This record gives sequence, structure tokens and C-alpha cells, in this order.
Amino acid sequence: MLLSQNASAIRSLNLILMVFISLVFGVLCDLPDSSNEPCNLKITLQNFRSILSWEFKNHSVVPTHYTSLYTVMSRKEAMKTIEDCVNTTRSFCDITRVWKNIHEVYILKVEGFRGTTLLGHCMKAFFLAMDISFEPPEFEIVGFTDHISVMVKFPSDIEERLQMDLPLVIEEESEGIVKKHIPKMKRNMSGNFTYVIDKLIPNTNHCVSVYFESADQATVVKSPLKCTFLHPGQESEFS
Repeated sequence: MLLSQNASAIRSLNLILMVFISLVFGVLCDLPDSSNEPCNLKITLQNFRSILSWEFKNHSVVPTHYTSLYTVMSRKEAMKTIEDCVNTTRSFCDITRVWKNIHEVYILKVEGFRGTTLLGHCMKAFFLAMDISFEPPEFEIVGFTDHISVMVKFPSDIEERLQMDLPLVIEEESEGIVKKHIPKMKRNMSGNFTYVIDKLIPNTNHCVSVYFESADQATVVKSPLKCTFLHPGQESEFS
């Protein structure tokens, strides 16, 4: 996995590609206005799995089950149902295996049913590099006399096509002072990764948050803070 500080440049290039594709095929203009659709669609990267979720706006008539479909814009093929997303009672679906190319535009459709009656459906075009939101990775912290060990958990089976050029940020806060740490990650990172924040003041409380930085700060999702009090005499287990 490659995590770098080139996110802004990558997102700019992806935006140009998005505009180019939409101009060539004209499909985006033909899609219905999402504001008038009965539900909202969203894609989130959760533990490096692409999760499609939806919410129907009419809460008085709630579907009992859903079916998700997709097609790739450049191929102009008929929509196909997504495996394991047919007649599901959940309001989300794992579509990781659907994404074959992060530089393609995918059109997703969700149909809501009650019994055999179709209550409604909604469609949306997604460009993975631009339209996906990133949930922070799982992590644990251990405090010692003057440093904190932060262990960030990465899956051992990350899909290669989901390796994003986004910098990992470890944010440390103590007594109102916030410091950002951007660790250097190895290419194709997987499994647990340990980062040590050292030269800290003993007898103080330190809190840590981990997240992926984005060029659009409004979309950044920070993990809840995890805190530890650094007691004198705590011996380190790390070199």
C-alpha cells in the first residue's frame, strides 16, 4: 500500500479524467437528478472494503428488502445485479469485488421492495477516487514514561485496486497542543504498523487520533480520541 502526500495532485488529475469521461459519453447528463430520487447513495471505505449504503427518504413506507445493480459507464452495458446484494434486508452492501478499475466511472442502482412491490429506486454515478469517503483505520495505543506506541491495524488482504495515495495522519494532543505526525509507510503496506511518538512529558495525559488526510478537509473523518496518562517509571517494551 502506498500512502503519500500527493493526494491533492492525484485528486486534481482524477477530476480532469472525470470531466473528460462525462463529456465523451454524456451519461452523467442523462442520469436522473439525485435530489428528486427516493433514496441517497453513498460509498465508504471501511477497513479497506468498499461499502455501498443507502437511505430511503420516505420513512412512512420502508422497503423490506433491497437489490443492488451496477454497470461501467465506458462499456455501456446493461446493469447487472451485484452478488450477495440481491433481496438483502440490510441497508448496505459490500461491493469491493465490483471495482475492477478505480479510474472508471461506475453507475450504481438500488431498488427497494416491500414484498413483490417495487417501492422505488435510485441511481448515482461514482468515480471511486473522487466520490468515496474514508473511515479511519483501527488502532491501539500504549503509554510509557515519555513516549506512546501507536499500532495501526491494516488488513492483510487489501485489494490492490484500493491502494490509495492518501497520507496517514497520527494526531497527538496534550494540554491543548495538537501535533500532526505523518509516518513514512512502506509500499504495499498490510498488517499492523507501529509508530512511536517520543520525547513526551511524563505525568501528563496524551490523546491520539488516526485518520486519512484529504484535500477536501470537509470530508476528513477522524477517529475518536484514545488517551493515556504517562506515569513515571513505565518501562518501554519497544526499542
